[in-house]
Amino acid sequence: MRVLLTGGAGFLGGAITRSLLANGHDVTLLVRGGLRPSLPEEATVVDGDIRDAARFLEASEGCDAIIHTAALVKIWSARRQAFDDVNIGGLRNAIAAAKARNIRLVYTSSFFAVGPSGPSPVDESATHPGGYGNDYERTKAEADRVARAFAAEGGDIVILYPGVIYGVGELTDGNLVAKLIADQMNGKLPGIVGPGDRLWSYAYVDDVAQAHVAALQKAGRGERYLLCGENATLDEMFALASRRAGRRLAPRKLPFTLARITGYFMWLWADITGKMPELTHEAVALFEKHWAYRSDKAVRELGFRIRPLDEGVGATVEWLRADGYVS
Repeated sequence: MRVLLTGGAGFLGGAITRSLLANGHDVTLLVRGGLRPSLPEEATVVDGDIRDAARFLEASEGCDAIIHTAALVKIWSARRQAFDDVNIGGLRNAIAAAKARNIRLVYTSSFFAVGPSGPSPVDESATHPGGYGNDYERTKAEADRVARAFAAEGGDIVILYPGVIYGVGELTDGNLVAKLIADQMNGKLPGIVGPGDRLWSYAYVDDVAQAHVAALQKAGRGERYLLCGENATLDEMFALASRRAGRRLAPRKLPFTLARITGYFMWLWADITGKMPELTHEAVALFEKHWAYRSDKAVRELGFRIRPLDEGVGATVEWLRADGYVS
């Protein structure tokens, strides 16, 4: 099977590329000019932007399926419309290409599109209540409605909702857990927002990638799957990292009220200077909620593996040390 993959230059996209190739698929990567890290030689690379519908369609020629993973994943952008253009417009172009070629589309959504959970984990039946923390959450939720509308029309789409993706691969903002651990081990982490007692669902990157490959053939038309992992608090995650690192990793904690005030002024300054803020008051709102999920359906139908958080964090710490990211 030849698969067109968007977002192949990213953390998750790189893992999906490796998993596709390992499973005997041919891969075409639609990559924006300038976003060319060490891409596999076995993959065909096509320059293009997912916001360009004609280029998207052209890149899909001869493909048997599309995996659309590319997204704008940031807490802020100097041009807020960019979130709509990439996260919603890019999906519309992926759907148009899939319809024109009459091929399957596997779409990478986000747990943010499902919405906050409360302290008890929820599954795919949950619906986002509205009231979005930031533009990323808003546009992923709106894109989810576009994807589900296509599914309701009988479109051949599979919608995947990964949790907080982490693991061995690249130390980028997309690998937030690894970055938090590395910064704390190197004494560079200013702190975490809140008391560290909210639940997050941690999904190991290779497990998420393999589920994307499985969705190409195992998933039913129009099906939706949460690809989340062990639900744990930031305190619990850092406790595991401490044990694996052999030293105490206990970051300072910024109270929500102070974080909101700090984030608001950082947001104002970013609007003035055009420089990415370290925090915004909108991002703080996300840390005030629980994001806990169940992935039983993906385990049952896609063979999705929920890697124990201790195992995944251990592998991450070992990789950070082996590659010289931490001492």
